[in-house]
This record gives sequence, structure tokens and C-alpha cells, in this order.
Amino acid sequence: MWKYAFLTSYLGTSYCGWQRQNQFPSVQETFEKALARITGETPSVVGSGRTDSGVHAIGQVGHFVLKERQWDPQVLMRALNGLLPAVIQVLALQSIAIEFHAQRSAIKKQYSYYFQQGPAAVPCLEPYSWWIRKTLDLESMNQGLQYLLGEKDFKPFQASGSKPGPTVRNLFEAEVTYEESAGFLKIHRTGLVRVRVVGSGFLKQMVRGIAGTLLQVGEGRRPPECFQEILASQCRSEVGPTAPARALWLERLWYPVPFQLSWQVEP
Repeated sequence: MWKYAFLTSYLGTSYCGWQRQNQFPSVQETFEKALARITGETPSVVGSGRTDSGVHAIGQVGHFVLKERQWDPQVLMRALNGLLPAVIQVLALQSIAIEFHAQRSAIKKQYSYYFQQGPAAVPCLEPYSWWIRKTLDLESMNQGLQYLLGEKDFKPFQASGSKPGPTVRNLFEAEVTYEESAGFLKIHRTGLVRVRVVGSGFLKQMVRGIAGTLLQVGEGRRPPECFQEILASQCRSEVGPTAPARALWLERLWYPVPFQLSWQVEP
């Protein structure tokens, strides 16, 4: 058997998420169909996480196993990109030890949520960010995020109706920054407020729940201390509205040295 790891970017707008689902197109299913056409095999493609419907990725990592023959990674990558739709592309692909697992081997992952700020929504950014009319208070938002750092029970931020399971996660980094891009964005007084979180893992819709609550803090409707109160109450109703999926991006995965990937940059 030969195992391959790959880095992929995709726009999740037209997909029900990463995970294969009946009757709805998924990123996983799209990958598996392309691989089947290229290799003549029917490998299962495993991703590092199940991004929700409409969520995008620039740093999703996956793996698959082929049993019939060994392929040159570059040949396989070019073939995949030739068959995959333009909204899903492989950025890197390599052979990897059979023990590697895209999800279980990961030691931390990074998501970012993007709020668009400016006089009006820029149409070309709107499918990938969320325009907010009021200027957000980044200092208060950063104060709120400090209450989430460390190992905490994030159950109140989990989507309602989620399957039972462990809800304790470790949040290593969390920050809110203003990303003023060069070119037309800067000229037209438009920028992105980026909510970046790095953790051991994330519950279903956890980042979107945090983003929705942060929006309330940034608009002055709630104090930064509300995050401490939410964690203490463990009550889902205390969490702000779940932010739209379109502004959430899976950006980066980290793996330990035994499974160092060719594209992985040291943290």
C-alpha cells in the first residue's frame, strides 16, 4: 500500500461541507471521484476536519491510500488538478508514512473568520467575508478572546443537536487584527477584521459561535467578560448568533516531526 498526503484549497460555497453526504455534493466525494477516474481504484479520502457547508479552506490536509500501484506525487497532483473543478485545487501532494492520519496526527489547527469593514459591502469580497456596518472595537474583542485561552469546556459554543462526545478543547492562540490590504481595498477605505484562532481542535460551529459573540462585543452590545460568563454557565442560549459560514476559513494544520509535511512551515 502507498499512502499520500495532500494540501488543498477550496471554496465551500457550492458544497455541503467536506464530509460525504447522500444527495448533496461534498468536497470529499469530489476528490474521491477524481481519484477513481485517474487510478482505477476507489480510495477513501480522509480530511483533517469536517468543514461545514459553505466554509472555505486554504490549508485543508487530507490523505488516501492506493493499493494497485505507486504513483509519482507530481503526476498525481497534476492529474487531480486537471479533473477537479476550479473551486477545488491541490496545492501540494507527497508520499507519507502509512502511520500518518490527516485528522488524528494533527496537533493543532488554525481557523480565521473575516468581517468586512468599509462604507459598503465590496461585492467581490462578500462571498468570503461578512460586511458589518458599524466600526468594530478590536480592543474589546481581543479582551474577550483572552477568556477563551487554555483548556476549556467549549460545549456552549457547539452547534445544537451535535452528537454526544468530549467538548474540552485547548485554545493556544486567539487574536483580532485589522487587515488593511494594498491596492483597491486601501484606496476605497475597506479592510478585513480577522479573528484568528489556533487550537487542538474545534467543535461543530464553535468558531462561528465565537465570531457571532465577538461581533456583539465589537459593536458594544456585550462586555468582553461575557465569554467568561458563557463558559461558567455552559448554556448555549448565552452564546451570540452563529456567524455565517461564508466568512470562515480553515487556514493551517500542524503535524509532529515524524509526519513533517513538505509544505509545513515551523510555527
